[in-house]
Amino acid sequence: MNSKPEKPTMELFKGVMLAHMILGLHVVLICLIGLVVIFFGGIARYWAWIFLGGLALTAAGAYFVYRRLKAQGRNVIRDLQGVAVPSGSTLEVRFLGGLASVTFARPAASPFAEITASSAPPLLEDPETQRLRELASLAQLYEKNLLTREEFERAKGTLLSSVQQSGFGSGSLKN
Repeated sequence: MNSKPEKPTMELFKGVMLAHMILGLHVVLICLIGLVVIFFGGIARYWAWIFLGGLALTAAGAYFVYRRLKAQGRNVIRDLQGVAVPSGSTLEVRFLGGLASVTFARPAASPFAEITASSAPPLLEDPETQRLRELASLAQLYEKNLLTREEFERAKGTLLSSVQQSGFGSGSLKN
C-alpha cells in the first residue's frame, strides 16, 4: 500500500511555529515601546539642557566660521554690497558648500507700469452690469423689510445719479 506523508502534523507544526513567532514579535514590540518611553522620558526631563547644548554648539560654529573668515581677511557683508545685481536678476550666496544659501533679488520693472500709472485700472465687470446688480440687491433688501422706503429711495437715487454723472446710463434705469 502507498504510504502518504503525514500532512496534518506538518501543518500543525507550522501553525505552532507561526504562533510562537507572533508572540515573540509582540515581546520585541513591547520592549521597543519601553525603550522609547525611557528615551523620551529622559529627553523630557533634560530638555532645557539639550536646548542649551544645541544653542552652545550653534554659537561655537558661528564663532569658528567668523574666525575663519577673519583669518582669510574677508568681510562677507562688504563683499556682497560691492556686487552689482542687474534689475530683474538674482544673486545666490551659498555657505558651507550649499548647505545654507541666501538669495538677493531686485524686482524687475513691470512692463505695465506706464499703463497702470497713467490710466484707470481695468475693470472685470461692465459698470452698467454692476449697477444693475446693486439695484437688484437693494430691491431684495427692501422686499425683506431690511430697508425702509426712504432708505431705499435715497440709495436708488444715489445709484441712479452716479449713472447719469458717469455718462454710462442709457436712461432705461430711471423710474
